[in-house]
Amino acid sequence: MTTDSYKEFLANCKNEVQKKNQIKLSKGNRNIISSEVFSSFDNVKQVAASIRGKFLNNIADNISKFDKNFTDNGGDIFWCINYNDFIDKLDKLLENKKIRNVNLFPSKFSEELGVEWFINNNNNINNNVQSEDCIIFTPKFGIINTGSLFLNFQSSIDMEIVLRSKMKIFLLPINEFLFKLEEVEIFAHLYSIYHDEVEFPYLTSIFTPSPIEKDKNTYLFLVDNGRSNIMENKDISKILTCISCDACKNVCPVYSLIGDKPYNNVFTGPVGNVVLPYMENIDSYKHLSFSCTSCGNCSAVCPVQIPISELIIKNKKYFFENKLMDMQDERFGKAMYRSLYSRKRMNAKNWIKKLRVKMLSNSKVIEQYTFSKYSFNQQFLNNDGNNK
Repeated sequence: MTTDSYKEFLANCKNEVQKKNQIKLSKGNRNIISSEVFSSFDNVKQVAASIRGKFLNNIADNISKFDKNFTDNGGDIFWCINYNDFIDKLDKLLENKKIRNVNLFPSKFSEELGVEWFINNNNNINNNVQSEDCIIFTPKFGIINTGSLFLNFQSSIDMEIVLRSKMKIFLLPINEFLFKLEEVEIFAHLYSIYHDEVEFPYLTSIFTPSPIEKDKNTYLFLVDNGRSNIMENKDISKILTCISCDACKNVCPVYSLIGDKPYNNVFTGPVGNVVLPYMENIDSYKHLSFSCTSCGNCSAVCPVQIPISELIIKNKKYFFENKLMDMQDERFGKAMYRSLYSRKRMNAKNWIKKLRVKMLSNSKVIEQYTFSKYSFNQQFLNNDGNNK
């Protein structure tokens, strides 16, 4: 790429690598723990993938059912297109309710929506971690059939504050839903095993608004924020079945070197490579798909069987087919394609291959590398000849 965002990404990657504090790839105890929890773990992953896929295939109707059940229970729902729309509606709600003290429980989603920034830059609102007047909390899942929310807490104190608060504001992305309460156990186990390497979350609760206690003031913000853009691309939409366990990051060799910072976003690692071009904008984030080594570790470890490495490849294909690449990169990609699919060129002498790549890339970086004396094809033929 030749965009400024790509140059900034490379610069940040270089800085992070030079720090030499790389993240160690985690093999973890997931297989041991999962075998203790489930009799057939492969079947469980298949069931989980099926549940999430079924929800996504009919997402509009499913969320509408949840909306009806949640509001029938006494809760109120705000539908938000993006984070600006969300911030405007949150601001108006707090102003109308004359809320001055808010207890924000930070999460990846609240960071995505800029909630902490909004509170810190609002002179009329204080972020008070002891306040029980109003809390802002991110559930793990919404439950469609009951209009309930599955909550996961870090401590018993957090749990007590959230459940006792006078006004509850919940934040949920439009893709984080299950159909029924019975499914919660499977996904709670999967998240805990893959995210924390424990059998089950330490503290959880099923929260359902009560229609006879409407003065409790329960509000839910359902936010799209670019997820519908992903839904429009059928090849990529399966990434929305992700349960945010971060297991893919723990096995990614690229992420182990560069960490979170170069992404400049809450979405990082293999999932960030897939979603950011659509959730933000393609021109600024298309380079991420080309930072992948296609090792397949992320696909192999995913508990809901998302073929993440394949989705990254489909991203590349989409960018090329829709002419979303810089002209120089497009020429380079096509030229490399011709070279890689030509046995004659692949088996050429080292100096010829090095010269060809240098001309294609117009870069001195190639000087730092050397090609193997023989290609895999040549090594195979040589060994085969020796065996004869």
